[in-house]
Amino acid sequence: MKKLRTERGLTQKELAARVSGGLDYTYIGKIERGEQLPSLKILIALGDALAVPVGSFFPPAAAATSSLRPASSGKEEELQKELRLLDPADLPLLVEIVRVLNRQRKAARKMGHSLPAEELPLAAEDGPSYE
Repeated sequence: MKKLRTERGLTQKELAARVSGGLDYTYIGKIERGEQLPSLKILIALGDALAVPVGSFFPPAAAATSSLRPASSGKEEELQKELRLLDPADLPLLVEIVRVLNRQRKAARKMGHSLPAEELPLAAEDGPSYE
């Protein structure tokens, strides 16, 4: 937000004055320093005041994958690499696959089974199809 504000040559006070409904300039400073998380209503008002869509305040989708926990194995590094290359249109499918895998593991734990990772069926396996 600070970058957008300074690109427009606005001070925190000037931006606060432009926000519909009013906003204290100290609140803008807290948002810019990461000390305060604004509500969606405030983000919309700030976006209007800066003449940008609300999405401008969020990192691009590719950067969102970096919020995964740090890789501790080769497989996790491989997953992070593939996620960076993922087409955004494929995200709903990927989310559903992860949900299915989590439900399968949860069901196995409920039944007292704790299958090692190598014994779990894979979502997509090389070789013959299931019959």
